[in-house]
Amino acid sequence: MATFALEYAQEHLVELFHAARLGQEVVIVREDGKSCELTPLAEIPIRETSSTVVEFPEEPEAAAGDLVPA
Repeated sequence: MATFALEYAQEHLVELFHAARLGQEVVIVREDGKSCELTPLAEIPIRETSSTVVEFPEEPEAAAGDLVPA
């Protein structure tokens, strides 16, 4: 099983994704020990590329001692 640090994975995600698609086990580990595995799924035919753009409203800055939404 190939294990990679998160920082490395962020810089080499394309290569790691390709390795996972070829059947290699790819595990990415954060500094706190939490991890995830890249797992290939069944092929899905792509009819057209879609994307969704989401704009987040800017929240006003809270003054010291103010409550902040969770």
